[in-house]
Amino acid sequence: MKKNVLKEKLNKGNIAVGVTVQEVSIQITEILGLMGFDYLAIDCQNFPMSIEGVVPIIMAAELRGITPLVRLSQAVPETVLPYLNTGAMGILVDDVNGPDVVRKAIASVKYPPEGERLAAPVRAADFGMRMPLEEYIRIANRETMVMGIVKSREGIERIEEILSVSGLDAVILETADLALSLGVPGQRDHPWVVDAVNETIAAAGKTGKAVGAHVRFGETPKQYVDMGFRIVSTSVPGLLVGAAMRFLENARG
Repeated sequence: MKKNVLKEKLNKGNIAVGVTVQEVSIQITEILGLMGFDYLAIDCQNFPMSIEGVVPIIMAAELRGITPLVRLSQAVPETVLPYLNTGAMGILVDDVNGPDVVRKAIASVKYPPEGERLAAPVRAADFGMRMPLEEYIRIANRETMVMGIVKSREGIERIEEILSVSGLDAVILETADLALSLGVPGQRDHPWVVDAVNETIAAAGKTGKAVGAHVRFGETPKQYVDMGFRIVSTSVPGLLVGAAMRFLENARG
């Protein structure tokens, strides 16, 4: 199992940058890795990404040194295990609204004694050909990640409890859904949303965990870094639209 460069960056207190992908593309994955992005969030929740489709993305990510994570709607063993066995280095769990959701996710991701993941000589373990299984288990528990997506009022109300769970690496705030949950849909700059963001960043400071956000069109990663976020992400369409607009504006004066 390769070193998790994203986890290493976060443990050192550095800024991490990621991209969400919604379709199978080996070339895009390789380009993002070569460009220097830290991680790839493979969205298996909102898009029809089969396990067979995820495998080549993970292989391309490994080749180019970008950490592959998988976004899932629920973190239960039967859902999580196939993706980890193929080589995903962690999961993003949707709608984390309390510490119990995090604990269940950790139990699904980590081998005993940290969790309940079942052991087998799978692809992630180099089919048992490179090292004893017990050594792989030790490395996998160290390198795999659990990140939670917080997007509800309940999640914010329990954010310090969530961030205090041992084994959770970071949370990602989805402010659009958060605004909806708070009763101010579409108003991501509403004082209630801003207060929720500030509360989350303060809780992260107390617990030593990282908080991330998705940078929307018209925004800059620096805006979020200046606010205290340590993870900033975008999407492949977001990158394409921004670059295309700049190209067309330049071409047409």
